Amino acid sequence: MRIGEAEGVFGNCRAEARLNLDGTGTASVSSGSGFLDHMLTALAKTGWLDLTARSDVGFCRIEALGAAIGRAYDTCLGDRSGIRRYGSSSVPMDEALADVALDFSGRPYLVMSGDFRSRSIGDFDVQLLQPFLEAFCLAARLTLHIRFYGENDHHKMEAVFKALGFALRQAAGREGSGVPSTKGVI
Repeated sequence: MRIGEAEGVFGNCRAEARLNLDGTGTASVSSGSGFLDHMLTALAKTGWLDLTARSDVGFCRIEALGAAIGRAYDTCLGDRSGIRRYGSSSVPMDEALADVALDFSGRPYLVMSGDFRSRSIGDFDVQLLQPFLEAFCLAARLTLHIRFYGENDHHKMEAVFKALGFALRQAAGREGSGVPSTKGVI
């Protein structure tokens, strides 16, 4: 079983996360945003991982949570031996579509293309999606590309998180042995 626990700190905010990459898709999340909790539950379900996460209150809690979840992924994957390394997924949700491609390369980077019509979805400020994903990428040491479009902001955001879950499951999946790199290290 690949289990990782980690803490994320950003500014004065703290968060903690526990992951089981070989889980069943259950989540218990308390981010301070009901909508983000819903998105992280969707990620856990499509990623077939068990996720427990919570964060302090405060403006920087989202980044701290992204860092905690990313660091838990990094802990689970260790030196990346035996994983596929790459993952991609396209997820439609009614009129919306999200494409996600990622690489557990050891080189954190985020490229995101798409926009939202509203400033918030429920209690979640859509401008916090990018800082959350940047903190996640940095801590998980992964390169992540996301493109999305559609009419309904909720559908776009949910398609992004579900596609991310599928791509993470694929990339973290077991395949062979050794580190999947021509250099022998990631």
